[in-house]
Amino acid sequence: MNIETFWSLVTVENTTPSEVNAVLKSRLDSLTNEDLQAFDELYSRQLKQLWDWSCWGAAYVMCGCNSEYDYLDFCNWVISKGKDVYDSFKNTPDSIASLSDVPLKDELPYPYIDEMDLVAGLLYEEKNQDELVHFNVVNVPVTGKKFKNNKKALKGTYPNLFDKYWFKA
Repeated sequence: MNIETFWSLVTVENTTPSEVNAVLKSRLDSLTNEDLQAFDELYSRQLKQLWDWSCWGAAYVMCGCNSEYDYLDFCNWVISKGKDVYDSFKNTPDSIASLSDVPLKDELPYPYIDEMDLVAGLLYEEKNQDELVHFNVVNVPVTGKKFKNNKKALKGTYPNLFDKYWFKA
């Protein structure tokens, strides 16, 4: 499996966050065991690249994301948006403010997809009655310098997100 195939499978548009895992599972269902494993490894690699304080700070401003598991679910959502959104966010976290299709819950931004990172492994287990080795990104140290959790620093670092989301989160 190459990276282009990975992105074509993982990009899930025009669905609600609650539907993404089912759509992804149906796309992965016809893959060989080797391709499922390769997909899972590529997914883990993408997560690891987002496991950075500058990206996490953007999630914090956007939706109050303040735990490892919330941030993991946020990264799942970013990955589901596709390669262009992913690359833009990874390189310029404040760019995520340009998205207009951010899911809401109780009228607040709720860009989370729970357990999307587990879909390939669970499907592999279902097909083979054997587990796929799971990479758990929450056990990896976050890279970079931790963002400053004060209004002035956040506004200076993430001006677009701050203006769009700060008082809503």
